[in-house]
Formats: sequence, C-alpha cells, structure tokens
Amino acid sequence: MDHWRDVLPKERILEVRYEAIVEDIESEARRILDYCSIDWDDRCLSFHQTKRSVRTASAAQICRPLYANAVGRWHVYDELAGPLTEALRA
Repeated sequence: MDHWRDVLPKERILEVRYEAIVEDIESEARRILDYCSIDWDDRCLSFHQTKRSVRTASAAQICRPLYANAVGRWHVYDELAGPLTEALRA
C-alpha cells in the first residue's frame, strides 16, 4: 500500500479496515458507498439475506451475517512471517 499511496493522488484510494467494518458496519458501508458516489440502501446491512446468485470466491461468506471471529487471527503467523517481513522491508 505504501507504493500506491506514493504514486496515486490521495483521493484515489479509499482504505477500508476489516476491523472497522466489524465494529460499525453501517458507518463503514456508508463511507464506502459515498466514496463510490452510490446512494445508500438499507439492504447493505442485510447483505446475507439476498436471493441473488453470487458467483465469487467469497460466495459462502456472503450468505452469512458479518462476523468478528477472524479479527486478529493473523497474529498466529507473526513469528513465522517475521523473516519474510524483514526481507520485504529491506
């Protein structure tokens, strides 16, 4: 992301944190839609109840309400990813 922050104008990137969505889905959804110039629709909060066909890699997740049990899960890989993180920083 540092690269894209450097080469693109600030207003061209909307950064969205998963944790922020889990904490307050409505505010984050409104922020994303506003950025995309899309009007608010209350169905954004009940996305998991759609009857439409979904054909993405995350199709199974879309059928469930938002959940927070994945927040921070990446920390279990901290020690293993340490050498790679350091190499990439170099």
